[in-house]
Amino acid sequence: MSKSYPKYDKYDTQKKKLSLYSRMGIFFQNTKRIVKIANKPGRKEYFTIFKICAIGIALLGVVSYVIQLIFTVINSALGIA
Repeated sequence: MSKSYPKYDKYDTQKKKLSLYSRMGIFFQNTKRIVKIANKPGRKEYFTIFKICAIGIALLGVVSYVIQLIFTVINSALGIA
């Protein structure tokens, strides 16, 4: 790892092949660290996520409708049933 980030050296597992027990220990350490810094999103964040998902679903619906419309027009123009 880089000398500018010495505290991240303990997460570098590329130096040697670790045993299953060691890898599980590192996994649980990382999991504990993530759970410790994670927080529950508030009402405003939930609403923002909902809006983004709704816009994405609507865009996918519009794109699929346009694609189906194009293929229907092409098939009717070519006379393919």
